[in-house]
Amino acid sequence: MKRIYLTAITALVLLATPLARAWTYSDTDTLLIFRASGFSDVEFNLGNISQFTNVPSGTTIPVTGWNVNLVTGTFGSDLTGVSVIVAATTSPYATSKISWVSGKVAGGTITETPTSSSWQSKFWSSINGVGTKPILNTVPPASANAYIINPASADTQGASYDYIVTGANQRLAQIAFLGGNASFNVEGLVPSSFGLWQIAPGTAAKYVGTFTVTDSGELTFTAGPFTTVTPPAIVGITRSGNISTVSFTTIGGGNYWLTYTNTLADSGSSTNWPVVSGPVIGDGSNHSLNHTNDTDTAGFYRVSRTP
Repeated sequence: MKRIYLTAITALVLLATPLARAWTYSDTDTLLIFRASGFSDVEFNLGNISQFTNVPSGTTIPVTGWNVNLVTGTFGSDLTGVSVIVAATTSPYATSKISWVSGKVAGGTITETPTSSSWQSKFWSSINGVGTKPILNTVPPASANAYIINPASADTQGASYDYIVTGANQRLAQIAFLGGNASFNVEGLVPSSFGLWQIAPGTAAKYVGTFTVTDSGELTFTAGPFTTVTPPAIVGITRSGNISTVSFTTIGGGNYWLTYTNTLADSGSSTNWPVVSGPVIGDGSNHSLNHTNDTDTAGFYRVSRTP
């Protein structure tokens, strides 16, 4: 898949964590799905949604409890262009009926105010189905809390995310909108940042926090409203032999990368500003990154970060 370089990355920590939970789905469990046209769906049960809804605003945490190797083994080591969906829901018998769905990038708005009946038929039914049907269809799990399900296979497709949310593939063209059940795109594309939204009958959608995913499959969550991050400023560049050292400002809660170009002909293109060093974790103090360059006699640097 085509590689795209991010202009910045949110805080990253460990990923390929050993899986401890078995797939015993209950409403309020968090489902993490990776999908792409022509590939199998890779689905994980991360456990209770409270791990994201009860986090102090502004806190960034690694998303654990899933195995990146199962994902890269399905889609390849570069996950660029793969869709990521996060979803959870309460029971329709809960006092407060709520669904949580990934979607529209941080800072946007969603005008999703379903009635109680439409919430149950569109959100609860779809999310609960993704959680329960692999068990009901006795699909062999890929590991303790993961399934790799081919939506094109007659043997397993009925348990796949694609098949369930699109109503037996009848609305496959609308799959990015939860098979047409949502008025907004629920998918985040690798690499990017995308939101987690709370959907409840009769109330406006609420923004819960931001997921950030890299092309190598590193996934983090930052709780609370989206805020604009102060961009880094380069405070010094030194060179010794063929090594340039670039110093820059940081703020806490993000990862910083050094990018480089030897031409400003198309400075807006990420392909003309490839990452050459990093990341370094921001902590509010100045940091530096090195770049070894044996060929160019002159060039340009910038430091970037994604909120």
